[in-house]
Amino acid sequence: MGKLGRAMASEFLKMRRTWILWIHLVMPVTGITIFLLYYHYTRWNDWGKISGYLEVLAVVCPTLVGIICALAADQEKEAGHLQNLFGVTKSRCFIMAEKLAVLLICNLAALFLATAGFGIGFGGGESNLKLPANFYLIMAMLLWLPQFFAYCFHLYLGLRFSKGITIGAGIVGSLLAALFLTGMGDEIWIFFPCAWAGRFTMYYISYIRGNINISFLTDQAKVGIILVGLLTLAGGVLFFVWVHVYEGSRIED
Repeated sequence: MGKLGRAMASEFLKMRRTWILWIHLVMPVTGITIFLLYYHYTRWNDWGKISGYLEVLAVVCPTLVGIICALAADQEKEAGHLQNLFGVTKSRCFIMAEKLAVLLICNLAALFLATAGFGIGFGGGESNLKLPANFYLIMAMLLWLPQFFAYCFHLYLGLRFSKGITIGAGIVGSLLAALFLTGMGDEIWIFFPCAWAGRFTMYYISYIRGNINISFLTDQAKVGIILVGLLTLAGGVLFFVWVHVYEGSRIED
């Protein structure tokens, strides 16, 4: 195991004593259970049920990321007023990359559990729509890819400001994500990272069902991939530049 692997293992052990890992496990299982029970008694068509579940996942993600990053930042603050992160100069970016990688891995595992678990329960139940397993795996990846920017942004808020600001920003992100799933977001969703996951999943479902204009989808994909990629790269670079230069002054909650 290399240096990064050992560091990530150490980070996992630190998180084991917090709510962070439990949130990644409990929330997907709770969501799957609630939606499968609810769908058992509703008359929605199968595609409507799948779309509704995935849209809720996309909308909830910003709030959960805000909560998780607030807890992760608080963990560092309580461990020594951020000195474990910012009290060193040579390896602070490496330490933050390790924490970010662990959080993203946990997030990916939670999304795989949320999508695959729902697919197994829904497909094995009363649904007449049998989708291949890779459909739910693709959905998990589409939900996960925008999270790099989200975690960088919320970790910055959590470390620089307070837990309340971090969670509040996540809630605002969820509200915007829900709003931009409507027609109001057609022209501007690309510029709001909280809306990316919802739009990615919505467009992919529309493509699978064949009820979206291909030229429109192609245009959205071209512009979306370029802008999302650039904004994600810029967000990551700015975050790690801040990590490198920040002195670790703490603002109390």
